[in-house]
Amino acid sequence: MSDPTRYAPRPAPYEAVGKRAPLAPDRPGFLVDLRRCIGCHACSVACKTVHEVELGSFPLRVRWLPDPGGDTYSFVPVFSESLCTDDAESLAVGMEPACARACPTDALVFGDFAAAGSLLGLAELESDIRRLAGPDATDLKQEVVYRALPEWVGAKLNQGAALDPKDEDPIYEQR
Repeated sequence: MSDPTRYAPRPAPYEAVGKRAPLAPDRPGFLVDLRRCIGCHACSVACKTVHEVELGSFPLRVRWLPDPGGDTYSFVPVFSESLCTDDAESLAVGMEPACARACPTDALVFGDFAAAGSLLGLAELESDIRRLAGPDATDLKQEVVYRALPEWVGAKLNQGAALDPKDEDPIYEQR
């Protein structure tokens, strides 16, 4: 017989306010599991909505990068170092950032790299975990690690989360 609590939903944000201690990670960051990301943009939309980010600006942008074979896309959430604030408002009331709460597949996980035994701290030790880098991407958030990141992705990043005319991926938001 299956365990009925195994897939129990997370408490709604309004149920959690006031019941949790503020989150204060020593080394906050994100783990992005690209095996789980479905490219839905829920994380990006949640971030832009919660923080009222202007049109054409991206603290977090889900890039749909064409695979070298050209027949499929890889979905890669890319964070901007200068625009992503780790959602301090949510952390203050003991909640994960809006982007992590919005992810329907738990591909985006927020945590503390410095906490002993934490998911992020342990993930840094895994062989398939890497940081994102690109030749012109100077604004990539450093405290983000990726699981199952294809080798070729960095070459297609151009400027990272910012809009760039050289981008090959479809842009769902125009100025």
